Order: sequence, then C-alpha cells, then structure tokens
Amino acid sequence: MLLDEVNRCMYCGFCESVCPTINLGPHRGYGPRGRVNLIKEVLENNIITGELLSSIYSCLLCDACYLICPAKIDIGRAVREVRSFINYKQDIKEKIIIRER
Repeated sequence: MLLDEVNRCMYCGFCESVCPTINLGPHRGYGPRGRVNLIKEVLENNIITGELLSSIYSCLLCDACYLICPAKIDIGRAVREVRSFINYKQDIKEKIIIRER
C-alpha cells in the first residue's frame, strides 16, 4: 500500500542531496522528503493544493532518491501512484478539496 511505503521514511534527508528538482520551489516540497509529506497529506486528508500539484508534477521520476534511500522507499513509484490517484479523482469528479495555502 502506498501509505505504508511513504510511512517508512525516516526523514534522514539523504535523498535531497541527489534530487535535481529540490531547488525549483520555495520549500523542500520540491524534493523527495517533501514529496513524501505531501503524498501523506493527499492520502490521509484528501486535500490537494496548487503547491502540492506543482511539487508532485515537478518530479522527474529519475529514481536518484531511491538509489540512495536507506529505507529503499520507491519515491518515483509513489509519485506516479499519487499522480494517478489525483487524476482518477478528477476524472470521476469525486469531491476533492483544492485550496491555496
């Protein structure tokens, strides 16, 4: 399950040293550790913000983070799955909350 995967994160930050997109945005949400937190927010609270979408869709899916992650969290797969989850919810017009922070 996706939530189980991201809950294994120890927030060590090793992944941030190899992420090519960490400096794209104004916060750490543009790196793997931040994306893990944002994925949890989507799955637990069903809330999607514009900033969350920017972070999730800025991931290059290069898997550099996976190679260095001591917990072997497949963040690229997690990002692909949450993108599918977001698209599915929008396709069936299920109520999701999109808000600005």
